[in-house]
Amino acid sequence: MISVIIPMYDEEENVGNTLSQVNSILDNFFDKYEIIVVDDGSSDRTFELVSEIITKSPSIKIIKHSINQGMGKALRSGFKEASGDIIVTLDADLSYDPRDIPLLVKELGDSIDIVVGSQYMPGGETENIPFFRLFLSRMANKIVGYSMNGNLSTVTGIFRAYKKEILDSIEMESNGTEINPEILSKANALGYKIKEVPVKLKGRVLGKSKIKIKATTMTHILFTFYERPMILFGIIGIILCLIGIFSAIYLFIEYLNNTLDPTRPLMLFMVLTILSGIQILIFGFVSTQINLLKREIYIIQKENKLIRKKLK
Repeated sequence: MISVIIPMYDEEENVGNTLSQVNSILDNFFDKYEIIVVDDGSSDRTFELVSEIITKSPSIKIIKHSINQGMGKALRSGFKEASGDIIVTLDADLSYDPRDIPLLVKELGDSIDIVVGSQYMPGGETENIPFFRLFLSRMANKIVGYSMNGNLSTVTGIFRAYKKEILDSIEMESNGTEINPEILSKANALGYKIKEVPVKLKGRVLGKSKIKIKATTMTHILFTFYERPMILFGIIGIILCLIGIFSAIYLFIEYLNNTLDPTRPLMLFMVLTILSGIQILIFGFVSTQINLLKREIYIIQKENKLIRKKLK
């Protein structure tokens, strides 16, 4: 059985078209399926329009949040409600083509646990997306992807297919869009296999995007620093060390020319920058070790839970 989860927030312009297309695709390719709409505190007629469609399409369900809580919370609510063996997540404005749902599901198998629709891998496409938005998206995916194993090119996109047991084994905490890289990061830590397939990402046609691209990009970058703190501390530490080294070279040249004044503030500046750079690099190394230890504890906890389930 296939469960398709679609978070919606003020999407009254897209409700009819989105549910019609998704329902048609699922009906043509799958015998058993359900569509779960999560209305994340919409202030427009999203809930009413979905409720009207449900009266004619029993395969569609809706979950209502009283207030807007974010994509992560909406997806988590959908995951909890889903009864399918395979779960597909899709955006409400059909930026990703629902005709690719069977492609993602087909790639799941014994050796693949998560399939990611990727517009940035070879063969993937983008269409009618503003340049600045596309630039920030590409940058965020490269930076966040660098923090993970597997060399994934698209880690922030919502269009994915999961085995339900994989999602059940992952403890998700994020309420915002960072839930997408969080799932991949924890799945990687647990040893699950992730595969990308090329898809097309199109610009929104109806309604306004609810994602604040600058804030979202910053959130994803902060997530990267959380996953690999050495990226942040390493850059800062190396820059400080280089400044100190260049200062030392300059002072050494002055010493050779007999123009060095030992009372100059540059002497103290050189010492402070080199020592600060080394300390920050050490702090980054310690943070990385702590992060790795947390991952090991997370894996052990998950393994213990699986063992207890089997014993029961």
